[in-house]
Amino acid sequence: MSKKNRCEKPCTAGAAADTAPSITDFAVAEDQLAHLREAHGVETDTHHNPLWRLVDGAFRYRERRVKQPVRKKTYLWLCLLGMFGAHRFYAKQWITAVVYLLTCWTGFSFAMTLIDVMVVVPMKTDEKGILYL
Repeated sequence: MSKKNRCEKPCTAGAAADTAPSITDFAVAEDQLAHLREAHGVETDTHHNPLWRLVDGAFRYRERRVKQPVRKKTYLWLCLLGMFGAHRFYAKQWITAVVYLLTCWTGFSFAMTLIDVMVVVPMKTDEKGILYL
């Protein structure tokens, strides 16, 4: 197949068939692509770095997560076993619970449990003593 037969329609952005496209041709094509994506509801992933996608996915997961009802007293008592992530398993926060369990020998989970306690203690509960974490 020759180069001339690849496109069904000739380019109309101002470039001739024999010359290379200019930067304005690319800008026009990019604008058209953006309008088409918007019209069809396609989200664009502008960050191609895998680390950035991982961080972005974590924040999206956090936004979509349903808050679980937990009894405040039970949660605080389970913080005594916080090195092993017991309070996180109770709150159905599985990912961080497994991280706490895997890092229980490093002291990381102990430090994070202290932060969890400092966050939960001042939180207000409803009439039944329930928190939503």
